[in-house]
Amino acid sequence: MSRATSTVVDVTAFLLLVGAAVAVVVNGAAVEPVTTENPAAERTELLATSTASIEYTLAVPGRPPNGTTNATATHTRTAHGTLAELLAEAAMSRVSFEGHRLSRVGAGFERHVATTIRNRLHERGRRTAVWAHWEPYRGSPLDGTMRVGERPPPSADVDAATTTVASPASVRNDQLQRVAKTSGYRGVAGVVAGAVVDGLFPPQQAQLALDGDYPDERLMERRYRRMRALTRTGELSVESTSASDLNAELSAALTERFATDMQRRFDSPEAAADAVRTGNVSITVRTWEP
Repeated sequence: MSRATSTVVDVTAFLLLVGAAVAVVVNGAAVEPVTTENPAAERTELLATSTASIEYTLAVPGRPPNGTTNATATHTRTAHGTLAELLAEAAMSRVSFEGHRLSRVGAGFERHVATTIRNRLHERGRRTAVWAHWEPYRGSPLDGTMRVGERPPPSADVDAATTTVASPASVRNDQLQRVAKTSGYRGVAGVVAGAVVDGLFPPQQAQLALDGDYPDERLMERRYRRMRALTRTGELSVESTSASDLNAELSAALTERFATDMQRRFDSPEAAADAVRTGNVSITVRTWEP
C-alpha cells in the first residue's frame, strides 16, 4: 500500500496540508535504463524504488480555540513512500502562484525529505543534485519546485536521468484537444483550472476538514483563503459554503488567469493543449565528479 493511500485516513495529515495526490504512483517506465555509463540513472532508480518514513510536525498558525483539549500538543505526522513519491509531494508542498506560496505548513516535511534524500544519494567521489518540478502547463504562473543539492558547475561533465510521479491533477489529452477545437483558449484553461483546483483541494477530503475540529478546519479554511487571495477570486464564504462550490469559484477565477496567460504564451489553443503537464511531477537527477 502506498504512503498516499494510508494518509487519507488522517484528514489532518499531509494530503491536505501539502496538497499532494491520493494514489501517487511512480512511473518507472520514465527512468532511463541503468548503465555504468550513466550513474544518474542508478540514482534515479534508487529514488523510484527505495522507501522511507518521514516524521514531521505541522506548524498550525494562531492560537487554538478556547477549551481545546491538549491545545499545546505538537501536531506530529508520519509519511511513508518511495523517495520519488516523497520528493514529488515536497514539490507540491511548495506550490506557488506568481512566486507566492500557497502554504508553508509543510516546511518541516520539506526539510526532512531533503535531508533524507541527500543522505540516501550520497556517494563518495560524486556530487548529486535532484530537481522535482510540477506545472499545469509549460510556463504556467502556478507551479511547484523542490531542489535537493547544489547546481552543477558550468564546467562539470554532468550525467542526467529523469523519472515522473503522477500528480493529483491529471487530465486526458483527447479531452484537451477536443475543447481546444470547440472552445479555444478558455476551454483548455477551464479543464486545466478545474483539474488543478480539485487536485490541490480534493473535494471529499476538503469537506471533511471543513466540517472537522481544530486544527483540520483552520488549516483548510486558511488554504482556501490563501488561494482566493493569490488568484484574486474575491470573497469566499468559507464557513458556509461547500468544498465543491468553493472549488467551482476558485476554478472560475483560475480559468480567467490561465486563459489570458495561454493566449499570450501560445500560438493556438491546440498548442496550449499540447503544453499541458498537469498529470506529472518531473524528477531530474544530475551527477558529476567534483
